[in-house]
Amino acid sequence: MQTATPLAEIISSKAGAVYQCDRRNRVLVNFAGQLTVLKVEAFLRLKRAVDSIDLEEMAASTARSSDFELISVCGCDRCYVLTLPELYVFKELLGQAKFAMSLNSMLHECLHTELAS
Repeated sequence: MQTATPLAEIISSKAGAVYQCDRRNRVLVNFAGQLTVLKVEAFLRLKRAVDSIDLEEMAASTARSSDFELISVCGCDRCYVLTLPELYVFKELLGQAKFAMSLNSMLHECLHTELAS
């Protein structure tokens, strides 16, 4: 992604990508052709909201209302309307991004502690 502010790519897949802007302390989620800029707290709320959706129940349900899921969280200016396959890949993308962010944080903490000793 080409921007004036340098972005660190957290994760990229066929479904989309997640970037980190250290300068503005933001997470950028590029999914389904849409770019959403979030504060870290809003990103974590979005991940929790997506994780709380029971994909198995959604797949097993015959109700028309279970064909789509509406996801909106505080701090996010976008409302996601996703189908089951989209939810599956979105959940995977957000999970991988959260894992990479946590790993990076732990590595940074370990290196900082080791250098301070």
